[in-house]
Amino acid sequence: MANDCWGSIGLLGRMWAFYGPWMTGCKGELSLSVSVVGRFDEFSFENISFFNPKAFETVLVRYLNDRYGHKNWEDDMAHVPRYHGPADWHGHSHLPVPSASFKVYRRGEGLGDLALPDQLFVFPVTDKHFVEVCFVQEYYSCDETGNVAFDISPMQELQDNIFNSITLELGSKAQARVDAIKKEVGNMQLSKEFAPLKWPINIYPPGPSEAPEMQKSLKAGC
Repeated sequence: MANDCWGSIGLLGRMWAFYGPWMTGCKGELSLSVSVVGRFDEFSFENISFFNPKAFETVLVRYLNDRYGHKNWEDDMAHVPRYHGPADWHGHSHLPVPSASFKVYRRGEGLGDLALPDQLFVFPVTDKHFVEVCFVQEYYSCDETGNVAFDISPMQELQDNIFNSITLELGSKAQARVDAIKKEVGNMQLSKEFAPLKWPINIYPPGPSEAPEMQKSLKAGC
């Protein structure tokens, strides 16, 4: 992270290896991590609920910038970001809260050199916390041109089955907050489109005096 504003707790981590025919070894791996993410109290966005879809989108921009947006290549390539995203944005409606899935690609020095994306699914679970589900597919068997040289459909099928199995049941207090916000804003869905952010950016750890300005920008986005 670019600063110390954010904290996370890992809830689950799993990895599955996919092997080829006998004696050909591991062809690829699928990894899964599930975490709860929030900001520390001194950097909390007061009077802002992550259940509000517009506020949640603004929070996601801050989070993605802090996590990925500040990383760039060096020297003559300092203007080139090491990551590209969010890409392939999809808002979802199968949970009782706003949710979206998207990819953040690792980027090389070339314009089209994108690989090994973090495939993320995010949704709020309290006014100040959201869940991040992250899938990463890694391929170890490629042909001479760099294309994957094995059938990845079983890996993708497992990922899809895990994603489709995710459900959320809110407690009474959280459900009351969601109902109140839904009554206020009406549409609880996130944006249908979300363009990739302009990276790299300069980020500095905000001090206490900057917290009000951060609060104003969030309120302006709600």
